[in-house]
Amino acid sequence: MEKKFVFVVLLIACLVITIPAGADADKLEICVVHNNADHPSITAIVQGMNDEAAIYGAEVTFFDPAADPQKQASMIEDCISRQADVIVVNAVDPTAVVAPIKKAYEAGIPILTQNADVAPEGKAYTRAFVGSQSIDQGYAVGRMMVQKFGDQEAKVVIIGGNPGQTDYVNRVAGAQQAWADAGVNYEIISDQPAGWSKDKAMTLMTDLLTRFPTGIDMVYAVDDPMAIGVVESIKAAGYDGEIAVYGTNGNVDACAAIQKGDMAGTALQMSYLVGVYAVRAAYDIYVDRVLPEEILAPTAPITSENIDQWFEMCW
Repeated sequence: MEKKFVFVVLLIACLVITIPAGADADKLEICVVHNNADHPSITAIVQGMNDEAAIYGAEVTFFDPAADPQKQASMIEDCISRQADVIVVNAVDPTAVVAPIKKAYEAGIPILTQNADVAPEGKAYTRAFVGSQSIDQGYAVGRMMVQKFGDQEAKVVIIGGNPGQTDYVNRVAGAQQAWADAGVNYEIISDQPAGWSKDKAMTLMTDLLTRFPTGIDMVYAVDDPMAIGVVESIKAAGYDGEIAVYGTNGNVDACAAIQKGDMAGTALQMSYLVGVYAVRAAYDIYVDRVLPEEILAPTAPITSENIDQWFEMCW
């Protein structure tokens, strides 16, 4: 009896010591390297990741390279040295990010790309892309344009993000597909990047209004902060209401601009869900589940006709 009692006491003591250690060891650790945290979309993604991480008991560490590809590479290497369970990367430059992602792959750390994907030659080193239906977003904007201009000979300006980035390329391609499906052929007279920056978009649009003083019918700024910069430039130049401006994201400022008639429309990007889906994908990797190559949050077109219905979803 005495020996049994001693054995039970020792067993309980071992359990008390080992259970917390095992729980700590089992915590999912996610290392996230943004492209530029100074953007409302990234703020929404972070909120989604933090909320979902709390459900899974995961720990998320965020790094911000402020749109510098060299800093991003260094931060990915930092994530490798931390031995994170999963690294999530929002590419600054889809080609430049291939080398550091390959290093993570060779170190045995799974990689998810988020929002901005890696170039095709880097896809072998990643498990999945988590983002938005960016082609569908562009298609939704293209259909809005067709509904407004029909088969008129309209001239279009594209204000883009960073060259080669997933959302920039896909949104423009989606808009053009919508035109083709409708049998219209609008002329793109300028397609230039503004780095996802409201201020850069404003400056660029000011220059374009000088170059094409009477030749711009509509502008597709491929995200809403840039669209707001375009609107401010148009107003400052005295073209208020003469040029139809479209965006993508569903930012509160853009939704308010649509209500006021300053913007013609946007396509809703549910960035919060991109954050949620990224944590879920990281957990699926962690417990060795099968993942699809793409995990995409849905979209919806927003115009003056349905803005009241969707305004609560704007962020």
